[in-house]
Amino acid sequence: MASQVWLVTGASNGMGLSVTEYLLSEGHSVVAAVRKPESMDALKAKYGARILVVRVDVQHQEDVDAAFSQAQAVFGRIDVVYNNAGYSAVGEVEAMPMADAKDMFETNFFGAMRVSLAAIKFFREVNEPIGGRLLQASSIYGLVPGGATGFYSASKYESLAAELDPTWNIKITLAEMGFFRTNFVKNHTYTVYTHPAYTAPTLLGNVTRAMLADIDPRMINGDPDKLARRLYELARLDDPPLRVMLGTEGPAMLMPKLAKDQKEREKYADWAQGLNFDDRIKSEVGTL
Repeated sequence: MASQVWLVTGASNGMGLSVTEYLLSEGHSVVAAVRKPESMDALKAKYGARILVVRVDVQHQEDVDAAFSQAQAVFGRIDVVYNNAGYSAVGEVEAMPMADAKDMFETNFFGAMRVSLAAIKFFREVNEPIGGRLLQASSIYGLVPGGATGFYSASKYESLAAELDPTWNIKITLAEMGFFRTNFVKNHTYTVYTHPAYTAPTLLGNVTRAMLADIDPRMINGDPDKLARRLYELARLDDPPLRVMLGTEGPAMLMPKLAKDQKEREKYADWAQGLNFDDRIKSEVGTL
């Protein structure tokens, strides 16, 4: 099996770290794009030249451009980009300060877009032969909004796949993940916001906050090491899906939503009709 070169954003935390460690252990090379390069010192000491650590804040275009330039200079190619940088905060849409919501979008959406555009350009103009794989870390919350995660859910939609020329051989997959026992869960690395109007304990936001406050990481069954292997397998498919759910929570959360959506669409199907200009008005307009 030929070794690959992966560029991983957010490589020091969560699934980015699991993917990085798995790839290196399997003999592949990794461009680890992280905000704090010193966080990768142990892996650098262990794997040497097979890991290139670059300082990247995806909110800054110059950081993203520099990472791809350094990857080209050191490895000459990038086979797969795992677009993983991102973060979450907990709080109702009404509770979260707008400045913090904008900052989340600047990382989760626009940051992901900066990396995606740089990856597509690299795959098309640098790689020989032309082509590459882009894996976008998404979330089941991009399909089924959860409690107190409104802005996070909205920030997880992103895809360029339909616009690409098939001859470029660039494949994109959105990996819609469930819950995995990463350091994000273990270390509670998220900000929690509250709003004084949302007091009922049965509200979904309060249920979510209570669950996160008392959560034992052992309650989460998702194994990040197994997910890392599955992402690697996904990147090697000849005909990968545009979207794939990874983790048992995804189907369990999505199926009831789809059933409810279908029921409402059937109930109100007729509402789509009767909204066009009638023939008389169209005829009169045509004679003006």
